Amino acid sequence: MSPKKKKKSSGVGANFLISLVTVTIVFVFIGYLIGQYAVKALQEQHETSTQLVQSAGTPAVTGAANPALTAKAPEPTPPRPSPSLSPSPQQTVPEPSSPPPVTLPPAQGGGLYRVQVGVFSERANADRLVSRLKEEGYEGIIIAGPPHRVQTGAFSSQDNAARLVEELIQKGFEAIIVR
Repeated sequence: MSPKKKKKSSGVGANFLISLVTVTIVFVFIGYLIGQYAVKALQEQHETSTQLVQSAGTPAVTGAANPALTAKAPEPTPPRPSPSLSPSPQQTVPEPSSPPPVTLPPAQGGGLYRVQVGVFSERANADRLVSRLKEEGYEGIIIAGPPHRVQTGAFSSQDNAARLVEELIQKGFEAIIVR
């Protein structure tokens, strides 16, 4: 009788192992499906935020940006031609009657007001803007990304930051105040 018991116990172990492998495969497949869903949702969010930024009047922004940080006051604008697909860097072009940028309300707990001059998906474009800022006599820093955010100046007063924004706009840059 003991040989029958050994065969039966080895069959139970094999069944357990097969069940364990099956459950593992099911969980891996479910994880894959959830990952695909998350990637699709993030891509749609990226496209939506890019469209919001472009429709808000921000020309030539490459990459994803937080619309709350880069949005300008909504205003009707004529349709813009689609951006070219050339590898050359896209430069910002000042609008003749550019309205003052919208600033964010002060955050709870204080902090510094920073002047953001650009947001790029590629580091090389951010480096070019920093070089251009240095040519004009401003110190520029890149907040690592993507998106790579180019900022200059850090002020405890929003008025001082607003003065720098106006100065940069007069020199052909697009600038907003962020916290």
